[in-house]
Amino acid sequence: MRDDIIEILCDINPLWDPDDEDMSIAEFLESKQLMELIVALEDKFDVDIPYDERNEDNFENIDTIIELLEKLQ
Repeated sequence: MRDDIIEILCDINPLWDPDDEDMSIAEFLESKQLMELIVALEDKFDVDIPYDERNEDNFENIDTIIELLEKLQ
């Protein structure tokens, strides 16, 4: 799951550095890119991310995205 998320993020924004643990994904991505991430995650993992779950806290880093996806599966 982690590798899939990293691949999606790198496709959306090639400048994203998966090794930079201090980088907030939600702050790094533009709004449009964050929406692209949500759509790609929904498609890849066959989940629906409700509007109330689309806050920046759930997209802070890879671990928070994994927690969100596991909760929705």
